[in-house]
Amino acid sequence: MKLAFFLAAGMISGIAVPAVAHDGSHPAQVPWQQASEWPDRIIATIDGDPATSISISWRTDGTITQTSAEIAKALPDARFDQTATALQANTQVLDLTHTKHGGIVVPVEHNHSLPPTNHHSVRFDGLEPDTLYAYRVQGAEGHWSEWFQTRTAPRAGPVRFIYLGDAQNGLDSHWPRIMRAAFQSAPDARFIVHAGDLVNRGSRDLEWAHWFRAGGFINGMIPAIPVAGNHEYERVGLSEADRQRVLSFLWRPQFRLPEEPGLPEELRETVYDIRYSPDVHVFVLNSNISDMSEQAAWLDRALAQSDARWRIVTMHHPIYSSGRDRDNPEKRGVLLPVMLKHRVDLVLQGHDHTYARGTVGAEGQSPARQAATDGEQVATMFVNSVSGPKQYEFSEDGWHQYAASGVTLDRMAENTQFYQLISIDGDELHYVAHTADGALYDEVRLRKSANGTKSISSDEDALPPTRRFDNTLPYESVGG
Repeated sequence: MKLAFFLAAGMISGIAVPAVAHDGSHPAQVPWQQASEWPDRIIATIDGDPATSISISWRTDGTITQTSAEIAKALPDARFDQTATALQANTQVLDLTHTKHGGIVVPVEHNHSLPPTNHHSVRFDGLEPDTLYAYRVQGAEGHWSEWFQTRTAPRAGPVRFIYLGDAQNGLDSHWPRIMRAAFQSAPDARFIVHAGDLVNRGSRDLEWAHWFRAGGFINGMIPAIPVAGNHEYERVGLSEADRQRVLSFLWRPQFRLPEEPGLPEELRETVYDIRYSPDVHVFVLNSNISDMSEQAAWLDRALAQSDARWRIVTMHHPIYSSGRDRDNPEKRGVLLPVMLKHRVDLVLQGHDHTYARGTVGAEGQSPARQAATDGEQVATMFVNSVSGPKQYEFSEDGWHQYAASGVTLDRMAENTQFYQLISIDGDELHYVAHTADGALYDEVRLRKSANGTKSISSDEDALPPTRRFDNTLPYESVGG
């Protein structure tokens, strides 16, 4: 549900009705939502060179205005912590009950009565590549978290990571199993791409409480690369005429992300790139912006400057929609030419609450391709996926409406939660999609030659039948 705010009789109130306590006085809370003097919502991200730095964010209650974090090499010695060094944290105070728009203070109804929270972050620099480190963060004096272990990026060698589509709903019930299954399958994953709509209502603190609890210690060990989805935005304004969609005021305090110079303020920490290793370069777009031309120009420049062997773009809204009655022609018209010009290898998306994988053929191939054939040369592979329980029907004609661009739909699904593992080793990218029970659903390999051309291979006969609403359990939506 999108948030909407109106001015009436001198008051601004929210259309969305929050969950309330039994006495009807304020929003219902859960024990893990309460901020305290102890650090919580601890998450690792990347906003520097991932081979030599680690960024950490966490939360406390509003009384903790100064705090710190410690880091040490994760040695086998029982008291490895004797080598730890400390770093003072940056702190931001956050009023959960109000936000600002156009200089006007607007109440956030679903956070009514919640006290302010403080959000802290550090970036540990000067670390060694491909090295396991242990860190901990502090709330009040002496109120330390446990020690988390995380590894810096390698200067060479294979990299494996996790990709998750929309979580959004069932964050306290159905989504946690996906996060945990992904970790069980890939405990050595170097990072996790969250392709937007991490929550359903981006400024509702309760939903973030569920999201962080679902990730638990995984968030602190495997750095997140979060993408802003439409549900991380809300509509704010004093009247129907001036309401605007703005990024949730919880986004930037919770995630320490790169700030791309030259881009406007509204895109800060939502459009960025991460050169994870010599072979892997990830570019993050904010597809919630109506005019994507500025981002397309940025992406064009960034791709032209990148010499990474594998270049991956992630954003929320798909280039090729798979959900019924959905399409993003304006975004496709601006972004697709840039992606094909630079032969982007992989595009990871969400939004459509279905599963779709397909490829655009190499230049010169017929637009009338029916499917990617084993060993065929391809330009770019596109994936839409969903990790949460909210599910949509697949587009009636698949991707046939996009055939003129040379794309084919090679694998699809409905009514299924997924997590994806992507491994990159030299000239091969190995992509695997799993269902929540860990079963293999999709698998493909891209191989890149010295001149940059890519071939695709997949043993489709080894894959299970296509999952549709008509051959799976009856579906009922899961609330946010």
